Amino acid sequence: MSDQDVDDVAFLTGATCCAGESQSIHKRSLYEHNGVAVCSQKRALIIACGVFAVLFIVSVVLATAGPQTDCPCLGVKPADIDEEDMPLPPSPKIPIATNNELFPWNNPRLPTFIRPMRYKINIHPNLTTLDVKGQVTIDFQVEKETNFIVFHSKNLTLTEKHLISNALPTSLDRKGHRLPITRFLEYPSGQQVYMELKEKLRKKVNYTLVVRFNSRLGRDLEGFYLSSYVNKQGETKFLATTHFEPTYARSAFPCFDEPHLKARFRMSIFRDRFHIALFNTPIANTEDAGFYMGTGLLRDDFEESVEMSTYLVAFVICDYKSIMQHTSKNITVSVYAPTGLLPQANFALSIATQMMDHYEDYFGVPYPLPKQDLIAIPDFAAGAMENWGLITYRETSILYDPDETSSAAKQWVAIVVAHELAHQWFGNLVTMKWWNDLWLNEGFASFLEYLGVDHVMPDWRMMEQFILDKTQPALSLDALATSHPISVQVGDPTEIESIFDTISYNKGASILYMLEKFLHEEIMRSGLNDYLNMHMYSNAETKDLWDVFSKHANQSLEVKVIMDSWTNQMGFPLINLTREGDKIIATQERFLLTDIMNHDLNITNSTSKETSSAKWYVPLSYYTDKEKEAQYVWMNQTNVEFNIPENIVWLKANVNQSGFYRVTYSEDMWMSIIAALHKNHSIFSAADRASLIDDVFTLCRAGILNATVPLELSLYLLKERDYVPWATALEHFQSWARRLAESSSYRMFLEYTKRLITPVSESIGWEDTGPHLKKLMRSDILASAILANVDSAVNEAKPKFRAWMEKSTRIPPNLREVVYAAGIKYGGVKEWEFCWDKYNKSRVPSEKKLLLKVLGVSSDPWLLQRYLQNTLNRDLIKPQDIKIVLAVVAANPEGRLLSWRHLRAHWNHFQDTFGNNTFTMGGLVTAVTSHFAAEYDHKEVSHFFRRMDMGSGQRALEQSLETIMLNIHWVKHNDEPIFSWLKNYLR
Repeated sequence: MSDQDVDDVAFLTGATCCAGESQSIHKRSLYEHNGVAVCSQKRALIIACGVFAVLFIVSVVLATAGPQTDCPCLGVKPADIDEEDMPLPPSPKIPIATNNELFPWNNPRLPTFIRPMRYKINIHPNLTTLDVKGQVTIDFQVEKETNFIVFHSKNLTLTEKHLISNALPTSLDRKGHRLPITRFLEYPSGQQVYMELKEKLRKKVNYTLVVRFNSRLGRDLEGFYLSSYVNKQGETKFLATTHFEPTYARSAFPCFDEPHLKARFRMSIFRDRFHIALFNTPIANTEDAGFYMGTGLLRDDFEESVEMSTYLVAFVICDYKSIMQHTSKNITVSVYAPTGLLPQANFALSIATQMMDHYEDYFGVPYPLPKQDLIAIPDFAAGAMENWGLITYRETSILYDPDETSSAAKQWVAIVVAHELAHQWFGNLVTMKWWNDLWLNEGFASFLEYLGVDHVMPDWRMMEQFILDKTQPALSLDALATSHPISVQVGDPTEIESIFDTISYNKGASILYMLEKFLHEEIMRSGLNDYLNMHMYSNAETKDLWDVFSKHANQSLEVKVIMDSWTNQMGFPLINLTREGDKIIATQERFLLTDIMNHDLNITNSTSKETSSAKWYVPLSYYTDKEKEAQYVWMNQTNVEFNIPENIVWLKANVNQSGFYRVTYSEDMWMSIIAALHKNHSIFSAADRASLIDDVFTLCRAGILNATVPLELSLYLLKERDYVPWATALEHFQSWARRLAESSSYRMFLEYTKRLITPVSESIGWEDTGPHLKKLMRSDILASAILANVDSAVNEAKPKFRAWMEKSTRIPPNLREVVYAAGIKYGGVKEWEFCWDKYNKSRVPSEKKLLLKVLGVSSDPWLLQRYLQNTLNRDLIKPQDIKIVLAVVAANPEGRLLSWRHLRAHWNHFQDTFGNNTFTMGGLVTAVTSHFAAEYDHKEVSHFFRRMDMGSGQRALEQSLETIMLNIHWVKHNDEPIFSWLKNYLR
């Protein structure tokens, strides 16, 4: 699955992303647990009473013990917060069935002894009444004798159920004999159903579970749900679609909804004659199914699938049309979209066809299905979903109009298509055993998407952009105490949802990029080929992948030992380099942003202890002004010393930021690097210049470097003309501006950034021409210049906006963000309403998204408040786009508090819209609050959420609170030196 990023509008309008921490549990507890056995009701009540008694005693002890530290950022009680502000401890979960009987199976995981083999699903969704009727038939076996089974069901009304034995006739049963069901219990909180039988099920005997069910099509963007679009004639058209990852298949049909329980699927869908039906596999047969409520129905029977996990099942009923091509191996690739949008599907189809051929060659494993469908879904929470053979996409992730869409949006389509197609092998063919290894799926797809697009579009320089889009955001998040390891133990759906974050995706991709650099591409490719062939149609763990890579490296590297230090512990190292003549001394320690804050507050806690003991296997790369070829030194969870020529002037470590670590240098080494940048910045690669900017600003954030160091380094940007360093710098300038918004140095800092941006904005020009990266840079730089009030840029953009508004003069796609932002920021109600009207009338998804972003840069608080109110009406702003609106308004100095107040005032509405157990709610908190930098704001956010069950958003909330505390501390210690430096420079 590809997450949907909220792109920054431009300068000063970004939204910081965060995610969180989870305790590590040994894998054995997940894979070899003993489920709660069946017991009598009397015994169950005795056990329950005992549990309550123990819990009461424990609660009394905890209540009298009190907190042991006063750290306000790590989830313990600060001295200045009242007891009523503290969150309530979670209540113990006692599983109670719908009939008030104790539910016998008290485990979020299903029993380990059940093995489904085949599903036969019949389903009839009525797109008029929204009723869904269905029947599922599941063939399964058990691996030990048992008289009960447990399966998943969520929000389904189960109307009929029976279990059939398919054993050969014996004295116990007959083939096809229905087995008597003695208990049938539903546990909605656990999304489980317990079925107890009079007779025991026997090992290796085929059984068939048959369940009829009813449900309703909702608008929740999960499970089997309703979506809609408006056609050219202004008519609303409806479609039914699915999204099952991670645990939503159970809300479409009863099933064994865990990734290792793979099975084959056969599907029959009843539909009217005006729709088509799509499934993972091609249609085998279509028959007339008679009439239902006066409508003539057809039944589409689909070919049986290969073995796959339930979360990869997909089906869509719609009125779309398609375009199609064939790969070199004659696989049919089709893109489906509403008729009016189909011309925008050509680019995705071309990229998908080329990417299919590339991945077959790269993996050395043929694509196992006869077709690959890609379909645009109007209402879709994520960026896309990799359902095997039927990939679903948000419209902005698949549709591209060369006359209307920017280069950045075009690149996004290519990346998302490449991501989901990589999953067809890495995730679908071979799947993680359990969600704790989600990163195996998402980390690899996030890495391979850039390799894939780089292969198809080599002039886009995707691996330079990789560090910008993957490595740097992951380093930013993983420096928080509320981060989590890549491989993290999860149990119930809430925990699973919470790890679909920057760590699983971006950090996972980043450590694989680092792995490829020291393993080399040939070894990685041969290892992946071996891994896929060994585990195809099955499941694997992280260990299985490391074992294969060690084998292909001829055991010269113990890959598992090396990589376990990166996947099993959270965080990453800071490499500290000092020089003594011809010797470099490299030491490592965990980089944690809160270290300096905790030191200043005289706080000692468990995280600080973990920080001091954490060590990594680090492939330290470097080059010097005398040795331009990269050199490598291994830090095997140790510090190292190595020799260099004595006459070198400077040394740059972590070549092209390919390693997942940060580097700091002694003061004299930093000054040498800065001097070299000022003299001739081109002696460093663009990626290395971005790496230096990213490190120096982040080290300042952590209190390791004085704020004057990043300011001195940033002066070289007056001569910088490359995209990746500037994009990195703009991200940090945005962050500084957000934190300094209420500080004495704020206005001078805006003037400083204006001076830095002016030369590059004037040199890059206003012609929408040049290579891909220049187009990306032109859009970012000029939009930043507009919001920084660079006179030359504003004076150029405002007349272009007027000509567009008054004369319909066309604006080139890559200049639209710039011109729209100028018109809205420096205009009034008329300009804003003109763009709002364009948003409502546009049929180009990328244009609608762009307009959503720039509408939030208005300088009029009344317009911003009106804009926020529109998020409460799904007919005006789709739920999937609410985060974009809240984020851009929050990043606007005129709207930062408006956005927070809006979120707070309408929290219950947003919970009703998204549900408490989706990570979207946590994302809203992050987008709206992470720029706060005042103690009052921290107290207000803490107070509002103090007793609230945040579900999957809990980790994001904790990260937001930690980020606010970091902002407060940073401003307190850096406002004065920044003020003094800027005052001297601006004179």
